[in-house]
Amino acid sequence: MVRLNADESNPDELERIARGADAAREGWKRTLEEARAIADAREEEGYETLTVFAADTAPVAPEAGERDYWGLSYLVGSSDAEEAAAFHERTAFDETAVYQNQGQGGNVFIATECIDLEAGAILLIVGAYRMRLAPDLVRTATEAGRMFSHIRRGDGTVVASIEHEDAESFFPDPDAFYAYEVAGEPADTLPDPTGDDAAPSDPE
Repeated sequence: MVRLNADESNPDELERIARGADAAREGWKRTLEEARAIADAREEEGYETLTVFAADTAPVAPEAGERDYWGLSYLVGSSDAEEAAAFHERTAFDETAVYQNQGQGGNVFIATECIDLEAGAILLIVGAYRMRLAPDLVRTATEAGRMFSHIRRGDGTVVASIEHEDAESFFPDPDAFYAYEVAGEPADTLPDPTGDDAAPSDPE
């Protein structure tokens, strides 16, 4: 995060940060709207759908702390976690569609559609994360040729893990992520998922 002392404030820099924050909020709001539109369209096609909105999304590399998994880890509220766990237990996802936008400040807004064609069921996972936190995950997923999505409770318990066979759909331009390893840390401009534009959720 860019930090400025009161007596060292640069109006141009502060304005840039403010613009980035506004753009991030708009990007998140647009992602929520698009996710709901996708879910509505799938239901009209006859699919059963469940959409979960993450209060936090973390890119997790294999060597990250004590976690024994890697991929994108989505923190959801307790009721969403229970629904996602039950939904996952009775489905076998065989296709994935990824919808994402990169916003100002290096933010990625993502909706991952996990599809069980035989059961006619779709799990839609919606979140946002910072590109500067993802280079290690991008490298791992690109080399492995696969990707994972994990839904977790507030206490860290993973209630659903989904494997995706195509890492490129998540990271079509790996170099854009690797650039953050040498470019330094941009302004922290992701919107607060508990703010005015937040999706309904009850994270523990």
